[in-house]
Amino acid sequence: MLLKRIVFGVCVVAAAACAGGGATPATGAAAAASAPRRDPNVITKEDLSDPSLSGQNIYDAIKTLRPRFMATRGTSSLNDAGAGAPHVSIDGGPVGELDDLKRVQASVVIEVRLLDASQAMQRFGATAKQGPVIVIRTM
Repeated sequence: MLLKRIVFGVCVVAAAACAGGGATPATGAAAAASAPRRDPNVITKEDLSDPSLSGQNIYDAIKTLRPRFMATRGTSSLNDAGAGAPHVSIDGGPVGELDDLKRVQASVVIEVRLLDASQAMQRFGATAKQGPVIVIRTM
């Protein structure tokens, strides 16, 4: 008789545990695992809407949000002082210098994307100067 009560109690507990597994919100590690990952090579309009960036140009906003975008990679070429340094392309235009970003307000930018040196060479050819290119899309 005691054994029947124990088995019955275990069954009730097990049934309650199974029934409670519905649509409860994820917390902790489960929530982090289910949240979409952000691309570390992209700055979105949402990122740029941060009030602390209000009134800044996109050069300063990038330095605040992703300072590694501005870092020179590898060694410079003896033939080209700009090799390995990041360059920019604004709205599909030709590759230019980082200082070009100082003329663009962060509030008009839709997306900032960092292309590594190989992606930049594929897209822009020799004008990428063997370095990364920061691609800006504005409204």
